[in-house]
Amino acid sequence: MSATRNTSPPTSSHRSFLIRLGVGIALLDLCVLFMAMASLRQSLRSHRERAIATAQNLVQVLDHYVGDTIGKADLALWAVKDEVERTGGAPRDLDGFLRRQHERVPGLLALRTTDARGVVVHGSGEGAGQVVSLADREHFLRLRDDPDAGLVISKPLLGRLTGSWVIVAARRLEGPGRRFAGMALAVISLDQFQRAFSALDVGPHGSVALRDLDLGLIARYPEAGSAGTAVGQKVVSQAFRDFAKSGQRVGIYRTTTPFDQVQRTFAIRRVEGLPYFILVGVADRDYLAGWRWEVAQESLEVALIWGLTLLGFALIRRTWLRQQGVRVELERLLAEVKTLGGMLPICSHCKKIRDDKGYWNQIEAYLNEHTDAEFTHGICPDCAREVFPHTSGKNTVI
Repeated sequence: MSATRNTSPPTSSHRSFLIRLGVGIALLDLCVLFMAMASLRQSLRSHRERAIATAQNLVQVLDHYVGDTIGKADLALWAVKDEVERTGGAPRDLDGFLRRQHERVPGLLALRTTDARGVVVHGSGEGAGQVVSLADREHFLRLRDDPDAGLVISKPLLGRLTGSWVIVAARRLEGPGRRFAGMALAVISLDQFQRAFSALDVGPHGSVALRDLDLGLIARYPEAGSAGTAVGQKVVSQAFRDFAKSGQRVGIYRTTTPFDQVQRTFAIRRVEGLPYFILVGVADRDYLAGWRWEVAQESLEVALIWGLTLLGFALIRRTWLRQQGVRVELERLLAEVKTLGGMLPICSHCKKIRDDKGYWNQIEAYLNEHTDAEFTHGICPDCAREVFPHTSGKNTVI
């Protein structure tokens, strides 16, 4: 009978454990990354929707403001027109009447009338009492030549009596037989729009602009240059030109402003009944500031999770390798242990053992060869009395 070794062959599952663990951790990290990206994408959409809603609300407010400003000026013009035409063109105290109407519309810079030659003869506000001719002004010529012109609003111009940038709203004055008798005009300062625009919260890099139908600039906040230098200019984005050509009344677009190269989301609106576009732009860098902070937070959280999973992988790998080392060492030690198994043929008389080759060996020689046991020889008391009958049997161990 031969000795056997207690060893177990390595399995493929042991070799693939670390690979499976690494793949699992990588998939977990990718899931965390994809969830963070989906969250940030949804947050970006929400920030943009809020920016658009803010711009739309502000542009609607400004639509009402511009319409009310011109509307109140027109009411004053109608009152002056009715008074002049009711009295046959010669009211007794037209200057006083103009002052009273002006007081009802404090937003006006001046309220005046001209005669048929275009000479300012009555007025209230800045430049009152001064005589100046407006016969060359485009709005005067149009009112003189077109009895049905209605309310005429001028392009931005530098006032001859105020010395500042203004727009003029004017109506035709008529005598008997619809004869042209001059015009009533309300002077509106562009600074008034500038102040109103600056009071709005459009962010540090937002903008508000009022333009006419020819895309000429009326007022803008912040100003593109020194005061008044950009009035009338027509440098606009292609997106604005496309909207103006479309004939739509309201719209949303995102573009880079040619003035300052700032990316903005614009809400645009055609002012009802007036030759103006009002635009409110919210800068990307402003409304995305909070989102970029979220990106930084999410990135830090993802990096932290990745770091923890990598650390966990390293600890598990080290523990597993250590256990594998212990296992290999245990298998090596067990492999060195010799064992006997099965049935051993032994002589019933001399106690010799027969090996696999058919030879009979002394029992101590056989065990010494097939195990790690070592033998020392002595004699038991029974054998000692048999071998040495004349001894007392004490102290017989040799």
